[in-house]
Amino acid sequence: MPKDLTRIEAFVRVGEVLDHASHLVLRGWPLTVEGLLHNADATRRRYSAGGHPFVAVSAEATVDGWDVDSILAGPRLRTRRTYAAAPVGSLLDAGFELLATFAAPHYSVILPSYTRDSAQRLIKALGEVRPNPHHVRREQ
Repeated sequence: MPKDLTRIEAFVRVGEVLDHASHLVLRGWPLTVEGLLHNADATRRRYSAGGHPFVAVSAEATVDGWDVDSILAGPRLRTRRTYAAAPVGSLLDAGFELLATFAAPHYSVILPSYTRDSAQRLIKALGEVRPNPHHVRREQ
């Protein structure tokens, strides 16, 4: 493993508990196998977990103070035309782990492996792609 990877453990929020039925995980574009693998590759080239490259993609969760509308209108997803959302339990049942990282409501969805199959399973678990009603154009 390259020695220049940053340990993700330094950015984990502790004590946050997700309800499997009532909390949702939202992911904005890219919602393609290639897009997810590109994002996971960027993460694994920058961060490690437990001494290994950290294979994960970013998402947002409806944790305290954050509902779907506030996430979609928030700084990370408002420039995304589309999104997908699924209950936490659906992602866990599909074999993904969720880690509270960086500032709320950010979560890292940990892929079981850096493979097309894992990315496709995540897309399936997230479900229908929907238009973001709060979309604003990215400022140039």
